[in-house]
Amino acid sequence: MYRFKQISMSTNDLIPIGEAAKILGVSIQTLRRWDKNGKLSSIKTPGGRRRYKLENLNSGKIFQIAQLWATEKNPKTLPDDYYCDNRAVFETRLQNLSRLLKSNTNGSLIISATGEIGNNSFDHNLGNWPDIPGIFFGFDLTLGIVVLADRGLGILTTLQRVKPELYLHSDALQTAFTEVITGRAPEKRGNGLKFVKKIVQKEAAGLFFQTGNALLNMDSGSDTFKITNTENHARGTLAQIKFKT
Repeated sequence: MYRFKQISMSTNDLIPIGEAAKILGVSIQTLRRWDKNGKLSSIKTPGGRRRYKLENLNSGKIFQIAQLWATEKNPKTLPDDYYCDNRAVFETRLQNLSRLLKSNTNGSLIISATGEIGNNSFDHNLGNWPDIPGIFFGFDLTLGIVVLADRGLGILTTLQRVKPELYLHSDALQTAFTEVITGRAPEKRGNGLKFVKKIVQKEAAGLFFQTGNALLNMDSGSDTFKITNTENHARGTLAQIKFKT
């Protein structure tokens, strides 16, 4: 089971990168990479040094548990609070999140995006999970984040069923968020993510999405997104939805 150092500092403190790395249990190099990729942003001092808000580190803890599980060759067992081994468990927890977000102006849109991503994991991996079935599903309403991950086949393999010419994870990710896909088997994944993109465009949330070695970042209210590559390979998909509380 993943364990991380407990945080007891004031939420107003800005934490040096070395201490932030110890809190999260990662290397300084990893934090620099996360900052560059937009996974966990830092605040730059006038001298160019990275500092971190405590609230962002709490967010990073949830994200890191999901990332480790999605990228490690032999991942540790997830805490029960984060693991949905089947769709029924996920939908029950999604309904609970829906109740908790009832007073949020964009609550229904956040739930729709979360449901789309989570259900896609089950739709496209049923009977074909490479190793561990089910998904990671965690959220923090104080910070305004939802994190999902799976160790499934990934978008590239899914879309290659109808677009065998796809070769790179980045191309598959670009296709999933921009093109209307034909073909029954992977259709929901290909077209469902465009629905998620529309939710982001409505300023309901920001989105980080990874499949394989391809990362997508899209700011709330933006009509565009950026895709980059990373050294860390996600077995299936990894997503973080960021919304206003």
